[in-house]
Amino acid sequence: MSPKIWKFLKGRIGQAARIEEACKGVDGIIWVHSASYGEFEEVRPVLAGLRRLRPSCKILATFFSPSGYEYLKDDPAADFVFYLPLPFPGAAKRFIDTVRPEMMLLSVSDYWLPYLYELRRRGIPAYLVSGRFLPSMVYFKPIGKKYLDAFRTCFRKIIVNAPSSLEVLENAGLVNAVLCGDPRLDRVNEIASSEWSDPVVDAWAGGRKVFVAGSTLPDEDDEVMTALANANPADKFLFIPHEQGEKQLCTIEEKVCGGAVRYTRLKDGSASGADSQVLIVDAVGMLSRLYRYGFAAFVGAGFSGGAPHSVIEPAAYGIPVCFGPNFGPQLHCERLINAGAAVAVHDAGELQEWYSKLKSEPEYAAAMGRAALSYCRDGGSTAEAICREIISSCSPAIPR
Repeated sequence: MSPKIWKFLKGRIGQAARIEEACKGVDGIIWVHSASYGEFEEVRPVLAGLRRLRPSCKILATFFSPSGYEYLKDDPAADFVFYLPLPFPGAAKRFIDTVRPEMMLLSVSDYWLPYLYELRRRGIPAYLVSGRFLPSMVYFKPIGKKYLDAFRTCFRKIIVNAPSSLEVLENAGLVNAVLCGDPRLDRVNEIASSEWSDPVVDAWAGGRKVFVAGSTLPDEDDEVMTALANANPADKFLFIPHEQGEKQLCTIEEKVCGGAVRYTRLKDGSASGADSQVLIVDAVGMLSRLYRYGFAAFVGAGFSGGAPHSVIEPAAYGIPVCFGPNFGPQLHCERLINAGAAVAVHDAGELQEWYSKLKSEPEYAAAMGRAALSYCRDGGSTAEAICREIISSCSPAIPR
């Protein structure tokens, strides 16, 4: 059994009693559910806004996967953090009986119909935040009718972040959809403007800006990035793999000719190598802050991973951004390209060509960075608008 699956199962053992103990006698709970940590980051600025409007509220966060629970369990953004109980018969009723939420926020996706039906039955308002929809999704085909019906009757508001998503929902006959933009921009702007540094990375970088490769997946992402590092031996590269599997880490170490060292081994003193060309960050929860060390960044998962991960995290630091060609429903890729802040590459050759241009044409790199910073700053203050939508719609009944 993989460690991830073991955490998935172990975290749910005896959890019902822990939830009951935590929520006993607690009123005003706002329940937020996210599939994983990235989705929680989307809704985090909205939760902060709701706390300001309702200081006495308590935030209860649930996650389906360990990647969310492990990152957030000690984070003050939520008062209580649990795994979502698996939707066996009666699980949704028991959970909501125990939590008694004032409202529920679902971030991006991860639709568990038994929970949505139970919220609807009790008249508890539910909101989808940062919803993303394409006409090709199963929800808009005959097989997905039950989901479309749930979107129509279980959510008081479906808050989307792109006009294209709003159009898809309106064409499907939904009248409870509203366009507010992407609250994640508020969060990445906040992180980028905050003071932060890491002594291990500081010592390795030696005061130089480096090239950052974030959320890389095995195979294609790592192949193009190790090729780029090997073609530029005088430059330093910071790798932050999306998964921390031993096989991926070893592969990177083996393929980098200029030497690669793991962050955790430098930190605990079990390895030297601060002069290595590549630093592999084998620790979680740091990525969005590590982009500040970069003069440019590559964001992984745009080759075979479906869509790049958060491309606005590096853009918020005002640096050029690059990613693979497959965007999927990712909101910001095409917009950053059109703004002159990012490029998409198809292979290692195109990545090297772009990298060489950044190094040889400083004004080109600076212009991309300015465009990236402007894009992120101009898109902020979305969370406040979403909070207004939620608060203003709490009283009316959900349309049946």
